[in-house]
Amino acid sequence: MSDREKLSGQTLNCPEKPERTIVLMSNEIMVRTATPNDAAQCARIMFDAFENIATTHGFPIEPQTREFCDFHMASALATDGTFALVAVRDDDIIGSAFADERGAVVGIGPVTVDPVAQDAGGVGRLLMQGLLDRERDRQAAGVRLVQTAYNYRSFSLYAKLGFEVREPLSVFNGTVPRSANPSQTVRPATGVDLNECNALCRRVHGYDRSDELAAWTGLGMAQVVESSGRITGYATGLGYGWHAVGESNADIIALLQSAEMYLGLGFLVPSRNTELMQWCLNSGLRIVQQSTLMTIGDYPAPQGAWLPSIVY
Repeated sequence: MSDREKLSGQTLNCPEKPERTIVLMSNEIMVRTATPNDAAQCARIMFDAFENIATTHGFPIEPQTREFCDFHMASALATDGTFALVAVRDDDIIGSAFADERGAVVGIGPVTVDPVAQDAGGVGRLLMQGLLDRERDRQAAGVRLVQTAYNYRSFSLYAKLGFEVREPLSVFNGTVPRSANPSQTVRPATGVDLNECNALCRRVHGYDRSDELAAWTGLGMAQVVESSGRITGYATGLGYGWHAVGESNADIIALLQSAEMYLGLGFLVPSRNTELMQWCLNSGLRIVQQSTLMTIGDYPAPQGAWLPSIVY
């Protein structure tokens, strides 16, 4: 049975995280559950892996700095709802893979392998198989990831594992075109807004991302769009690590226009959304790279406007 068959059509009924430690062995490589003590090694490998592939292809390094990788790995391994695996050879970590399990749909990433070990026994495949086995056991509704389009190696791996291409994505960045529409109000999200935002996300995607939204709202990052006295869009933030949902492109544009800056490499736009793509290009924003949204399991076609995060 393929991984897609294992996950497709299942509804969410996720128990608490399995307590067992995942261990896989292949060619003297062990895959085990990550711990906070692994953060420094995972961060070093994350930057080295992205730097190696980006430099080879002449693209910007996605995590941008080693300091960001240090922060990201320490934060991820301390976040409830994040699960991670590491691959170990001769007591040295040579790769890691993360899963955001805070919602019905699981987001995978980052998945990174030390450049010096990328030909050593299918490290990336072992890590991905470990995560897919876990999400099958958890009966996750689906698994999603965003793959960097020029990385043919990772694309081939995910395709072999059963992931389907759902959306080509364009990463935009540049000077923020600040403006405001008098019929719309953009303001910080509060706890009172969460139910309405989650209902909007379910209308657009079929699922909500309630725990993720609550976390960013609590940190003061999330924004909402109000039109005619009701919420018609929200963003957990604007940049590589955040997502946005709107009833229409006008809601997404209002959020983009409200931002002081776009964080990280930029924000991801579904490339088939011609209207939004044209607005970005006509506003002077530039495409810095292409990515691909890939999924296993349930994927209702979005019914509205949206921006994915680097996870999904």
